[in-house]
Amino acid sequence: MERKKMNALVLKEDKTLIITEQAKPVAGPEEVVLSVKASALNHREIWITKGLYPGMKLPCILGADGAGVVTELGAGVSQEWKDKEVIIYPAYDWGTEEQAPTRQFRVLGMPDPGTMAEYIKVPVSSLVEKPKYLSWEEAAALPIASLTSWRALVKKGGLKEGHKVLITGIGGGVAQAGLSTALAMGAQVYVTSSSAAKISAAVIAGAQGGVNYKDEDWHLQLKALTGGIDIVLDSSPSANLDNYFKFMNYGGRIVTYGSTGAPKTTISISKFFLRHIQFIGSTMGSPKDFRDVISFMAKHELRPKIHQVFPFEEAITAVKALESGEQMGKIVLRH
Repeated sequence: MERKKMNALVLKEDKTLIITEQAKPVAGPEEVVLSVKASALNHREIWITKGLYPGMKLPCILGADGAGVVTELGAGVSQEWKDKEVIIYPAYDWGTEEQAPTRQFRVLGMPDPGTMAEYIKVPVSSLVEKPKYLSWEEAAALPIASLTSWRALVKKGGLKEGHKVLITGIGGGVAQAGLSTALAMGAQVYVTSSSAAKISAAVIAGAQGGVNYKDEDWHLQLKALTGGIDIVLDSSPSANLDNYFKFMNYGGRIVTYGSTGAPKTTISISKFFLRHIQFIGSTMGSPKDFRDVISFMAKHELRPKIHQVFPFEEAITAVKALESGEQMGKIVLRH
């Protein structure tokens, strides 16, 4: 008899995390059901568990990153998708414009059911075939981190061979994905971290060098080290953006995808426009961006950096591990 229930990581109304039984999804028109083989954590899950994410609707199955095997086809879905190994585009309703998403754009895993479950249903249009060289854990680690860094660096930042790129907070998944993408495109990459070990690991991976952002003169050190930066991939902009003008080349781009460091910043407008600096916001990416980054990674056989893999039964422990901030790369759940 076909199972009607599945196990899932659920955040309850009181913000308690629990692995519990949920109804197994059923594919509707133009939808598929996947048996999830692996899922990956993002800091988004931390913000949600703390009640700090906009539009909170609980209870909900968490998780935006995932990969698995198609087990059920809804009406209108081609039989060629049956039993395919796929990676899931981690959002809904980007819309038809590449420049920016619609107001209805939202990420998997709240309010819609997420990937941290035995099964998930998604539109067939959200699927990209898993490159064969990737393990399930690697495939699950790709979506948000690789998509975010790709759009920020390539589409928004205009990354080209020979550019000098600064990636802040090199321990995170987006930063690690940006490092591999930039290196594959022939850029010179520099990093920041509060950890000397993380900077050393980035250098071993191919970065030119890095500085400790907790040093008061970090921006001056960076200028001396680099001679000038073209693009900044920034997870947490400095409270004083004027510091960036010490090391940025004229016409440089600061592309930020987060605000964990300083939600409010100051800037000298005259230096900003006289130096032709661009300060650009970027979050996630379009379905086309997703197809492009998976294709690029497959071409270069790039692999995401994975910090640790937990069995799904230890998902709550994995969330706590992410919250500690010690990771270098992604934390993944194997289902």
